[in-house]
Amino acid sequence: MNEFVVVDVMNEAMIETLKNKNENFDSNLRIGEYLKDKAFFFKISKKSAIEILKRVGVKEEQLENVYSKLIAEKSYRDLLNSGEIKENDESIIIKYNTNYNDIFKKKNM
Repeated sequence: MNEFVVVDVMNEAMIETLKNKNENFDSNLRIGEYLKDKAFFFKISKKSAIEILKRVGVKEEQLENVYSKLIAEKSYRDLLNSGEIKENDESIIIKYNTNYNDIFKKKNM
């Protein structure tokens, strides 16, 4: 399953849990708004991403693993191919090389 979808579902569950406990869930509502942008984790720092993952309920020992999956090259390429990320988007801070000509260019010897 797509890690981004899992994080979104976890946030929704956390909102319901906090509501049921009569605790403040405003930050989770904001997170829900951020998660409407599927490229969100490519636009924020690792520190911010980790804080958000904690807030939605990702266990401490899983934070690095989940974060790595969220910003994986395959996810980047999928978002690029679907138009969720544009090649020259200045708001994207985590980028991967998408120029296949550079990747396969022969080196002069």
